[in-house]
Amino acid sequence: MITILQHGEHEPAGTVEECLAARNEPFRILRLYEGDALPDDPPGRLIVLGGQMSVNDESKYPFLAPEKALVRKAIARDATVLGICLGAQMIAAACGKKVCAGEKELGWRKIQGCNTSGHRFFPGEVEVFHWHKETFDLPEGARLLATGTAVKNQAFLLGHTLGVQFHPEVTEPVIAFWAKDLGDHERLAIMKDTATKTDGNRVLCDAIVNAFLNGWKM
Repeated sequence: MITILQHGEHEPAGTVEECLAARNEPFRILRLYEGDALPDDPPGRLIVLGGQMSVNDESKYPFLAPEKALVRKAIARDATVLGICLGAQMIAAACGKKVCAGEKELGWRKIQGCNTSGHRFFPGEVEVFHWHKETFDLPEGARLLATGTAVKNQAFLLGHTLGVQFHPEVTEPVIAFWAKDLGDHERLAIMKDTATKTDGNRVLCDAIVNAFLNGWKM
């Protein structure tokens, strides 16, 4: 059973959920913002989604501290873990690394694969969707898989744990909701890009889910 941790109503599993359902993979979604309890022991396969909060907001979001503890246990037990945006930052924080303000990235940005030996999951350049204003230090022993111009740490692998700073799971309706409070020019530009780039993002998400199910054998 795959466990998915969701941090907000408007940060759903999206395409990740669709890809798992298409493969008939059983999963459960724990909606932490609604008070769903975290398990005492880490599941063998764990997906940590994004969210509008910071991993440092423990006083405002009481579930963050026990969530970090759960992620830390999962990594220590070599569970298969995927962290998306906030989820990647959660992995870094669980490993004792700093998560702090960084270059704000909203919308579609290009990242560059690092061609890490044995893990060429991001070959060359790929365009992905970002929605974040914080960044993180890499955990000890992690290998950087993809980097960006404004924000260096875009994807990393630590044993059987993958963290990505971008949003492979995001769908067009979710992007429209996130962008609704932006200025007209920025919002329309993002939605114009989204109309042509969502299909490619779905292909990338499917590849990530497939690799997740295979324990990151890429």
